[in-house]
Amino acid sequence: TVVAEVWAEVLGAERVGAHQDFFTLGGDSIAGLKVVSRLRTRLGAELSPRTLFDHPTVASLAAAVDAAPAGNGPASGGPVPRAPRDGALPLSFAQERLWFLDEFAPGSGEYNVVTTLRLTGALDLPALRTAVAGLVARHEALRTTFTPVDGRGTQTVHAHLEVPVRVAEPGSAEEADAALRAEAIRPFDLRTGPLIRVLLVRDAPGASPDGATLMLTLHHIVTDGWSMGIVARELSELYASAVRGTAPGLPALPAHYPDYAAWQRARLTDTALEPHLAYWRHQLDGLPVMDLPTDRPRPAVRSGRGALHSFPVPREVAVALGEAARRRGATLSMALTAVTQLVLARHGGQSDLAVGTAVSGRDHTELEGLVGFFVNTLVLRSRIDEAAGFGALLDQVRGTTLAAFAHQEVPFSRLVEELAPDRDPSRTPLVQAAVTLQNAPRDSFALPGLLVEETLPPVETTPFDLNVEFEPRPDDGLFAVVSYSTDLYEAATVARLAGHWLELATRLATGDPERPLREVPMLGPAEQAEALTAAEGRATGS
Repeated sequence: TVVAEVWAEVLGAERVGAHQDFFTLGGDSIAGLKVVSRLRTRLGAELSPRTLFDHPTVASLAAAVDAAPAGNGPASGGPVPRAPRDGALPLSFAQERLWFLDEFAPGSGEYNVVTTLRLTGALDLPALRTAVAGLVARHEALRTTFTPVDGRGTQTVHAHLEVPVRVAEPGSAEEADAALRAEAIRPFDLRTGPLIRVLLVRDAPGASPDGATLMLTLHHIVTDGWSMGIVARELSELYASAVRGTAPGLPALPAHYPDYAAWQRARLTDTALEPHLAYWRHQLDGLPVMDLPTDRPRPAVRSGRGALHSFPVPREVAVALGEAARRRGATLSMALTAVTQLVLARHGGQSDLAVGTAVSGRDHTELEGLVGFFVNTLVLRSRIDEAAGFGALLDQVRGTTLAAFAHQEVPFSRLVEELAPDRDPSRTPLVQAAVTLQNAPRDSFALPGLLVEETLPPVETTPFDLNVEFEPRPDDGLFAVVSYSTDLYEAATVARLAGHWLELATRLATGDPERPLREVPMLGPAEQAEALTAAEGRATGS
């Protein structure tokens, strides 16, 4: 009964049958994480993140819960304890990595997280200022700065931190664009803060009289993708309440980010991490560097400069890819990873390669409503055999991903220390490309009296050589965004790679899963004709 109630709660279903499949009902890895977290809390059972994948019906999962060992301590559902506020507050492992990077090379905008909203209508500026102040007051992460103590970073949570809503009124569309671009890359000072900025850029004269662009910029050390969904939901509620002159209906937060950081530090000792590190040492032993062909020589020191290329994945392709995955007991995210790895393998001529992927790091119910930096990077390694079919590749990616989930407690920074102590400054450690399905809960901004449209920000940085992110769309399609290093790639090269991805995904999703991969082309009809003409020319010597 409890399992069925939790499923219905997480999936938004009225009722769930005992033998219905979780993933057929629309569940994914994020929803699965919520289910496991809630069952730990309600039933006190020690469940791993992969339990639901191995037991995808209510009946089988209930049996697994009965057989699971009883948990004890916060890792198994106990509350995250309140950290004492009478001394230095530690950084989480994820924060510590970004703090060290900032200490080593301050003044970078590489870790700015930017959201841009196109607003049409009469904006209530005082209400917006009230909403921003309310959001900052609600989340300690947004009132945090970082102070070095004895060579280590610590968190300083301020009782009050003023975050102004700045307004720009440019004289031309070019000036408006320049203001947004400058804001997106302007660095933060981690020591003084605030680490959130709000800029409203009015439309230039001659454009829409009631149009503007609202840009929210946060440093990654206090936010992540899941957090930005919380920001959207709560800023909308706070703005609406300010417009109406009523109290916002937001629930009290059961914990704050510094509590999580202290709890994580106390829990993830070297002894606790050793079994997980042993897995990663074996899994990544002998991992080659991904070496894709580039348009320009790789610089001696990676700069982080980047640009974006976006493309839609049509509904029929996204749905077919998800169905192909479900037939193998996998998720859409796993299918996207498999297709991306195959494209990269073909472009680089490598059959053994790894990509990074992001996991939410929120395997505890108290963390679901917090703004903060919880996300962790997992390394997914595949050995691609083009004599096998897409089904075999999906099976491999599924197994690799579930094993990575089981060992996700290891912070990426700790993994780098363990496996890549000798850094190559021209590359990111361990993985040079990443692929992520952004399926974390993501509410849209809804501001009364305004038409709000989220737009692509003017991003000029990238965390990897190539970073592919997919976001679900209401029509069941996907919106893909590739951020890429402009030190290495021309825009046309990335556009061509995106075209190869879409062509390959379409063929794999709708084709025979046992057909050898080497028989599935990734070139579209025009490129195939061009390649054939070139080959005939070489054969005749012309």
